[in-house]
Amino acid sequence: MRTSLNEIKEIDDHVLKQAAPDEALLFEAQLIINPELKYQVLWHKQTLSLVQQYGRNNLRAEIEAVHQKLFSQPEHEGFRQKIMRLFRKR
Repeated sequence: MRTSLNEIKEIDDHVLKQAAPDEALLFEAQLIINPELKYQVLWHKQTLSLVQQYGRNNLRAEIEAVHQKLFSQPEHEGFRQKIMRLFRKR
């Protein structure tokens, strides 16, 4: 069965708790009546989790690349020394 964009939006609003109270109540009733919807919600949650993890991993990689550039290239020596002074024990 192909899920419509409206159904995806409803599931997304439910998972992210962005639905209006009346819509949330109606969706909860649909979850009770329609067992297939429960699986769609479960897969939607897993998909959102994977997308979030992918984004985190990309951000970590970007931060690491900036760190390597700032702390290994000679043209950033002045910046590196300023940072090291900030964290020096006094």
